[in-house]
Amino acid sequence: MICQRDMETALKVKMKRTEHKFFLIAALLGFFLSLGSNAKADGGNPSDYLHSRTYIGAVGTSVSVGNGGIFSGQNYSSLTNAYEIDLIPSISQNFGFGLLVGHREEAYALEVSYYQSNHTASFGPASVTSPTMSAPTSVAFGQDTAVYNSINLDFKRYFLTELQLQPFINLGVSFPWIVVYNAAANFDQNGNMQIGSVTLAGLGLNVGIGVEYYITPNISVMAGGYERWASFDQSQGSISPVVQYNRLNINGFTGSDDGSGLVFMVGTTVGFQ
Repeated sequence: MICQRDMETALKVKMKRTEHKFFLIAALLGFFLSLGSNAKADGGNPSDYLHSRTYIGAVGTSVSVGNGGIFSGQNYSSLTNAYEIDLIPSISQNFGFGLLVGHREEAYALEVSYYQSNHTASFGPASVTSPTMSAPTSVAFGQDTAVYNSINLDFKRYFLTELQLQPFINLGVSFPWIVVYNAAANFDQNGNMQIGSVTLAGLGLNVGIGVEYYITPNISVMAGGYERWASFDQSQGSISPVVQYNRLNINGFTGSDDGSGLVFMVGTTVGFQ
């Protein structure tokens, strides 16, 4: 059995890692902002293909969530102040869609996007317990649906800006949440069980590369990919009396899982100068 001191030590380590991640995000975003300010002050390159552009777009995506850590399909989170158990599945890679809006000044752009995709969620085999159980209960292998959602804020730096074909790098943050259907089980004091969905939420850091081809200054097509480093440390069930988000309590431990993965996208934008 894990003692209270071990649990406190593990929690302190995870909090320290979270602090380091926030510091890295702030430092990198500050660096990009300073570059954009310098570019605007310098007036840009007169030979650039375009200088200022506000745009909207749509993309097709390919999203994956790593099945290491708690996303192995054999873990669960239990609420300390309720009888609910939230199963945490392994999640398959799948395709989806995204919408975006952004603004570009010279070689730099700020972009906000929303991604959504449906995935197969696999559970078990696992052994779970709750305050109303006299002994652990086995969960057989099963599958259902998980919907991945993410709101992203990205800074882009373009290169070869005098050409129509322009590579870019991007850095940003994401706010992902995953809705998993039929993954929450609530065992009341009479031993009756209710089934519902569970939402896992967290924070991510995006780093990627891509290329954009401007058919005209107002129309472009693009393709790219990025690595998402994410921490899913909050859950919200749909059947518990406690309706707010709660910190994941994984198999008796309070912590988080990275939930990292690759995201690829292809799409088009329409701009207004």
